[in-house]
Amino acid sequence: MDMRGQRVMRASVRATVGLAFALLPGLGAAQDWAQDWAMSQFDDGSFFSATLAPVDGPGPALVCGERSPQGVSPAVTGNTEPDITPPGAFRVYISDRAIGAPGAHLQTRDDVLLVAGDDGFRLRGLRWNDLFSTWELDLPETDPAFAAIAGQDRFELRSDRGNHVISAMGFGEGVRQLSGYCRAMFAAVGRPWPQQGAAGARGVTMRQAAEADIRRGCGGPASWTPEALKSANIDGDGAEDIVLDWREVTCSGYGSSLFCGAAMCSADLYISALYPRRGKPESWLAQGLRIQPLSNGMDGVVMGSSLASCSQIGLPGGCESTMYWNGTGLAPLR
Repeated sequence: MDMRGQRVMRASVRATVGLAFALLPGLGAAQDWAQDWAMSQFDDGSFFSATLAPVDGPGPALVCGERSPQGVSPAVTGNTEPDITPPGAFRVYISDRAIGAPGAHLQTRDDVLLVAGDDGFRLRGLRWNDLFSTWELDLPETDPAFAAIAGQDRFELRSDRGNHVISAMGFGEGVRQLSGYCRAMFAAVGRPWPQQGAAGARGVTMRQAAEADIRRGCGGPASWTPEALKSANIDGDGAEDIVLDWREVTCSGYGSSLFCGAAMCSADLYISALYPRRGKPESWLAQGLRIQPLSNGMDGVVMGSSLASCSQIGLPGGCESTMYWNGTGLAPLR
């Protein structure tokens, strides 16, 4: 098979895997729900991934993925569209067949509710993946929704498109297998998952804290792009850190973010080694944000600054500063 054929085949596989939470055909007798879940794994030498999905029929797809321990260049394998997920989290793909395609300007949504038994979970911050025509969301391995599903024989996905009922038979064991594989593979490439239960103040992960602060800061509903919550390993403790870029947040009823001035916007850093003690993020002003891998295996945060700010911190020439973890807090990298 030539390279073009391989790319087409991979795209077809990804599109099939990405059909998550799709409508099961009808609510029939009990045998309609007797479907197990199974984990599949893939490693072409450049990237690996693992997927949990139903054996029979469409349903949720939970995915983890990263660079392969084999270290083969993607230029060799042609794998240019890999699944890269944060340590300690699964990417959940949700088909547009289940909850509809986005509107003309709707690329994120907060309206979908997952119901398992007596528990309901709002799937906030669903992002539209235009390449594969699916909605996607990263959820921590310890998210209570997974435990709730595992305790039932079925669960529902509720949206404006109606209520979709999905089998949960074998889901709990499938998640256990997926977690074991993902943890082992991420550790092999130097990105260990946080210990189960590792979280910030009051058991809140850094992502959950950032999402809560978005809604609190906006005083109600808000939407944000996939770039608003940047995943990073800033302090090196294995727990996911989050960099919140308020440029990418829109508060309901406002055309632009309330946290931006004429030139600079707020940048909030949720660092797992600091947030539990302080109960708040580290806040800065920046013209732009990006995550920069450092030679020590951790991540720095590169912030665009004004000319005046650059002069104050002693940066000659350019107007970018990189903040890094020095063992006790954040400091500028010189």
